Amino acid sequence: MADPISTSVTRILWKPIEPLRDEDRLGNGSLAALDALRKEWERRLASLSEEERLHIRQRSLRRLAIETGIIERLYDVDWGLTLTLVAEGFTRDVVERAGGRVDDKTLITLRAQLGSLGLVLDFVRQNRNLTPSFIKELHQAITRTQQTYVVVDTLDRLTETALPKGTWKTAPNHVLRADNTLLEYAPPEQVASEVDRLILLWEDINRSDVHPIIKAAWLHHRFVQIHPFADGNGRVARALTLLVLEQHHYAPLVVDRWHRSDYLNALDSANAGSLRELITLFVKLEAAALTRELEQPLEPTEPGFAIDVARTLAAQLAEAKRRRDADIHQRLQPRAIAVGGRLSQWFDRKRTELIDVFRARGVTEVNVLADVELPPSSSRTHWWRRQISQSAQVAGHIADTRTFAGWCGLRIRTERWVLRYVASIHGAGRDAGIIAVTTFAEVEPYPPQETGEAAAVPEYITTTADAFRFVHTESVEEISHRAAELEELLDQGLAVALAELLKRL
Repeated sequence: MADPISTSVTRILWKPIEPLRDEDRLGNGSLAALDALRKEWERRLASLSEEERLHIRQRSLRRLAIETGIIERLYDVDWGLTLTLVAEGFTRDVVERAGGRVDDKTLITLRAQLGSLGLVLDFVRQNRNLTPSFIKELHQAITRTQQTYVVVDTLDRLTETALPKGTWKTAPNHVLRADNTLLEYAPPEQVASEVDRLILLWEDINRSDVHPIIKAAWLHHRFVQIHPFADGNGRVARALTLLVLEQHHYAPLVVDRWHRSDYLNALDSANAGSLRELITLFVKLEAAALTRELEQPLEPTEPGFAIDVARTLAAQLAEAKRRRDADIHQRLQPRAIAVGGRLSQWFDRKRTELIDVFRARGVTEVNVLADVELPPSSSRTHWWRRQISQSAQVAGHIADTRTFAGWCGLRIRTERWVLRYVASIHGAGRDAGIIAVTTFAEVEPYPPQETGEAAAVPEYITTTADAFRFVHTESVEEISHRAAELEELLDQGLAVALAELLKRL
């Protein structure tokens, strides 16, 4: 947007892009855990046909094509319809059969964004080098259906202006944010030289042994820091992230609606000089992407003529799969139990800490209990089946309670409310060799209303859009080294749950 004139605005000054710093690297084991998950992903994909792999990849690209526009508030597609479009494609027929509401302009935009991602895949297949001309070509493809963009003039008036496609900006496009800070990007006269410097630094980084996730985060942020186009910079940055991950054989990373605020905060942190928050977020999102591709359902195939031979082959394959899965599940059990034990310890510790906090303030009427069902040993496990499924869906995978299932929880009861905060441990995906931990909460009035009507359903609370995942190839010791990552997830979820309770007091 144009640079508004205001004495009350706090400017965050533009800085030329910088090389990757040594301190912008993670040492908590999360990258090693991600690579273990990636090996499992590669193992499973290798057993599929090229057609099946293409089908899975198309679903991932459709998800990315939808979410990249939602992040920018270009359109809104509800979650249920999003899942249908991801599964079946961007057609009017699919929308109508799903009973959704998407106008023709949005459908055309989705197809254009999907096409631009195909351009990225072609770029990688052709082993091309990143150049300013390709970045311009990518911008032109992404914004093909966008005719205008909104700018703010020097009198703070919103106006629509024609969007130049595939050309560097000619006017400042700083962003005035809700907190009245003005985030400055590279001035127009610096764009060409900054992009040239971006390419030179990228060539050095890409030749190095830096982890691909770190490479992707660096390129993503430095491109956003330049903001070379009048509009569409975020969409291009996310397409460049796909480019890096595709080069290094990772699944397409999707910055989705659930992580929008985390994403913007991570970019702010990178603007302040540290890429670590963005790298950490990218690790989480890539783990979700790999898990989704492991669990994608395949389209049923029509039987051929040699049906008897096919049945024999299917039986042999099913037996081989049963043996392999049994081995994987056997390896997962001790790892899941070890993580479950850590969960149980964390919840016991938090119960004690919360009781101490309340007592220190003279609050004695609050009751705090910890409850554990690890592994499940009673019918109580079914209490949370719907909630576990919902928390897993937000985190980007399907909950499979056949592999392993259990939970730990805190029950916090005040004079008027009951809050339940739960961490679930369960299989992630269908026979994918992965275990995940997700969190959620519920709150309801206390004591329950005694009326002739049915009891009110507790309010479900999404506490985090992330998951802690591990695979059967990680040792118990390796998983233990990631304890800080697990506890960070639990702490973040509990903070959200307590904040929801606080709103009601």
